Amino acid sequence: MTASIASAGRLAVLWSALIAELAVAAQTNVQNPSDLQLNPTPSVGKGIPKTYAQDLVERTAAKHPELASLQIEAKPPDDLDSLIIASTDPSRVREKSSAEAIRVFETGMPHVEVNNAGRDATVTVRLQDVTRRPIGTVTMTVRKAQGTQPNELIDKARKVAEEMRQQIPSLERLVEPVQLTPGEEEEEEEEETEESLPMTKAVVKGAALEDTKQEGYSEAIKNVAGVSPANSKGTANDSVNIRGIKLNLFSNYRLNGGLSTAGVLTVPTENKEKIETLKGANALMFGIASPAGIINLITKRAGPVDFTSVGWLANSFGQLGGSVDIGRRLLPNKQLGVRLNASVAQLENGVRGTRGDGEFVSLGLDWKATSRLTLQADVEYFVKHVGEQGGVNLANPVNGVIPITKVPDPRNLLSGRWNKLRADTKNFQVRGDYVLFDGLKVLAEVGRSYSYRSRFTTRISGYDLDTGANGLVRVNAVHQIYLNSFERVELLGKFSTWFLTHHLTFGGSRSGRKADTPYQNNVTLGQRQNIFDPIELPEPVFTGPPNPLPNQISTETGVYAYDTITIIPQVRLLAGLRVTWDREETRQAVPPKTTRVLTPALGALWDVLPNLTVFASYMEGLEAGATAPVQAVNAYAILPPAVSTQKEVGVRYSTLTGLAASASAFQITRANAITDPNTLIFAENGSIDYKGIEATLTFEVARPLTVGAAGQWLRAIQKSPDSTINGLRPENTPSAIGNLWIAIRPPFVPGLTLNAGASAIAKRFINPQDQGTIPGYTLFTAGLGYQMRSGTTRAVFLVNVDNLANIRYWNSVQTGTYGTGMDRSIKMSARVDF
Repeated sequence: MTASIASAGRLAVLWSALIAELAVAAQTNVQNPSDLQLNPTPSVGKGIPKTYAQDLVERTAAKHPELASLQIEAKPPDDLDSLIIASTDPSRVREKSSAEAIRVFETGMPHVEVNNAGRDATVTVRLQDVTRRPIGTVTMTVRKAQGTQPNELIDKARKVAEEMRQQIPSLERLVEPVQLTPGEEEEEEEEETEESLPMTKAVVKGAALEDTKQEGYSEAIKNVAGVSPANSKGTANDSVNIRGIKLNLFSNYRLNGGLSTAGVLTVPTENKEKIETLKGANALMFGIASPAGIINLITKRAGPVDFTSVGWLANSFGQLGGSVDIGRRLLPNKQLGVRLNASVAQLENGVRGTRGDGEFVSLGLDWKATSRLTLQADVEYFVKHVGEQGGVNLANPVNGVIPITKVPDPRNLLSGRWNKLRADTKNFQVRGDYVLFDGLKVLAEVGRSYSYRSRFTTRISGYDLDTGANGLVRVNAVHQIYLNSFERVELLGKFSTWFLTHHLTFGGSRSGRKADTPYQNNVTLGQRQNIFDPIELPEPVFTGPPNPLPNQISTETGVYAYDTITIIPQVRLLAGLRVTWDREETRQAVPPKTTRVLTPALGALWDVLPNLTVFASYMEGLEAGATAPVQAVNAYAILPPAVSTQKEVGVRYSTLTGLAASASAFQITRANAITDPNTLIFAENGSIDYKGIEATLTFEVARPLTVGAAGQWLRAIQKSPDSTINGLRPENTPSAIGNLWIAIRPPFVPGLTLNAGASAIAKRFINPQDQGTIPGYTLFTAGLGYQMRSGTTRAVFLVNVDNLANIRYWNSVQTGTYGTGMDRSIKMSARVDF
């Protein structure tokens, strides 16, 4: 009750602030009607930054004096219509696209029209970005075209469009200001670099990211190829596997490509512009991490126009929350950007009796200090006080086989209302970029991530498989304090030697991780539990002395260099080397140990055709050590890092008809850490070899209809001197996973989007000894989105249904404990942008 009152109080405070903000925004709108354009035409007098599309049009037109006019037409992200987004006649910007332009985009067939008594000709052709993805059309008027054949005019227009294509990173970049805010400029360069690296990358942004505010990053990336769940659905600190490997919560989640956050809570997405899932190049580009991949969280920045957004969210279990997103550019030349995000929610994950509250606030700053120096900073704070579900342990083996427990009702609380998680995270990041001269710049970054967690972990074992009764309940209580630190300095240069072009990065970094467990205790309750017909368990009383753990400190200091070498425009090579000094310290009698590790990287890309690229890579990396589970006698101990290797070959393909496909085959070798069933000690035990194939396909069948699919086949084998696991599959590692989805935008209902999807996962072994498997399952989802606009105000409504068929299933199985799926749920959200 107290938590509910506190949450309601926070909601009231937030809504009061929002009403005040809206009143100011409304007054501003009345006083300054000329400032109401969402994408204003360029106007130096108003201090409004010019868009990249407009700048590109002006530069291209200046280069081609034979063109009387030039304009780009496209459908801006989250806009309802295709519009003129840039033109040599600025007064036409934001006019709706012509029927001819839309037809050219949909069919790919150019359009030629002779005008001005036959002297001029207007030609429209499809426009692509650097990846050859169709993004819109470009229309140009050619002077003195009389007597020129239509095919010659089309060839001329396509050459101009090709010049423009090479300068367009993406549709999103076109509608951004030409003078990027600090950090965005670097991000664009990094995207270009990543596009030329032998790696697999998936990006989630826009509406797909907007719909995940209730559940965080894991819901956002669930359709990425190779992603599978690693714990119960809807837990306060969700985790995932990528390519069969569980991501390390303290090294694999990066803020703006730098600081690794201390993961005691699911990462919120309210202030995230996009989420990148990077595979392959992480060992070279990010230092210590898992070979599975990096979750790179890119924060929002203030845009060229003042922005205010108010949002509401709810689900069918009773969750309710609100959020605000405010962006402003300040100072006379708009060189200071401020982006504020805040949210508060009454949390309900579906388990009865676990109601809690969560709060989030962030501030993003960027400052163009001089023409050479840019600075940016981010501060995040998020906290949760919420009940947690009790876990069901595996049954005891019978003749070497563990019988699989029936799935209990996931909404029944197996512990008690006392089983509360109290956790918070504070992230700080500051970065500066300084251009020494054209082609050479230096960047420096400092970051800190502080986390605290107080929780009970409840595990139930020894229950009757048929009735669920007589379960033995063990409870662990722990207080933990974590600190992740990160510093780096890099020198980035672009230069040529003979016929070779180099993109060289030379740098040094330091990553630190400190884990402090000042309190830990265990107790076995006298009350037994029935997992199928549970009672609310009494709050535990710890009578034994606490067992605090000594501080565990890991420090990795590295120097590195990598060079992307362009031999010819179609062929690029990558070569790199990182030297890391790893220091492990436990502040016990054992002296600290420092190890030096060399990790090389090699790769190559070949653009076989303009729309077909093949790549290959070999990389080594230092992987952070795993944390011992609560059932182990050395619970919460962090193992030392170990070297992992990855080999990958892949292909990327796209067509003018809206088809984009990628596929890769990979092999990963990494250390295997398990809990010994006899000694209950969590330690390294050999290695695991992963061999797999993954693929992603999207196809815009027609402008209103898009379909997509992603899948992975994986064969993972343990290699160990221990005969009980050697040659067997690792736990919770599916041999196959796949996703299908479809989105329809009915043309007869502008603003409406319908979507549906299915995700399937194969059976998984329940422990390293392969003594049983949880069955595979298929989940279905459906939803709709609707957006409407009145002037410059836009409203967006989203409704989605998860687990449409309402099946009961085991979501995962890890370290001897089942992870439970959740019943059907409905999520709703609404947002108003001003």
